[in-house]
Amino acid sequence: MAACILEPVWVVCLERSDNLKNIGWVVIILGGFFQVGWSVGLDYTDGMTNLFWDTVVLISLLMSMLCLSIPMRSGINMSTAYAVWIGLGVVLTIVTSALLGIETVTVGMAVFIAVILAGVVGLKLES
Repeated sequence: MAACILEPVWVVCLERSDNLKNIGWVVIILGGFFQVGWSVGLDYTDGMTNLFWDTVVLISLLMSMLCLSIPMRSGINMSTAYAVWIGLGVVLTIVTSALLGIETVTVGMAVFIAVILAGVVGLKLES
């Protein structure tokens, strides 16, 4: 029997629940990238007065939340999905901010980013 995720815009059906979980992990990673869009985008909104960046922030926030909710329905535990989603979002946001010159990464920050990544990998391996 096929396992399906029903969304207002699309339907994803797969034959094996393992495949559904694998797609869930890909969606969580995608959600981490959308978190970068809204968190870094906030720096450019000028207090939510720049229509372009306001739109980028709102769409990225919506997509990020969708990318968290979908995997939880594919069999990934809520606590694991949330921890991985937020961990990736934090790491990707810090790296992107550093590349854009918004933030300076110190040695201490780099060490703790590595700890976050180790935790994310560990959670993935345990689920």
